[in-house]
Amino acid sequence: MSYANVAFSALAHPVRRQMLDRLLGGPTTVNQLGSDHKLSPGAISQHLKVLEQAHMIRRTLKGRQHHIELDERGFQPALSWAEKYAAYWGENLESLGAFLAREKTDEP
Repeated sequence: MSYANVAFSALAHPVRRQMLDRLLGGPTTVNQLGSDHKLSPGAISQHLKVLEQAHMIRRTLKGRQHHIELDERGFQPALSWAEKYAAYWGENLESLGAFLAREKTDEP
């Protein structure tokens, strides 16, 4: 599976996207991250495993607590893929804007 496919598969589930959103505020523990969701500890663990395998999060052990933080490596394949389309649409939307501006000035 390509790196972009791994990234998009990890991002496909809303719980995993919510976990990543939560981590935008900074690192947290697995327990704190799990308390945001009404899921079993096993389900939380499975979602975290998918994110870890996609290199979107890092887990560190501090004492008995597992701390989770974002890992930028896993996001790069999805960003690279999306940038191609952003460039395409940016060019086409600029062309459309120029066309509409010309049409507007040509109106009687």
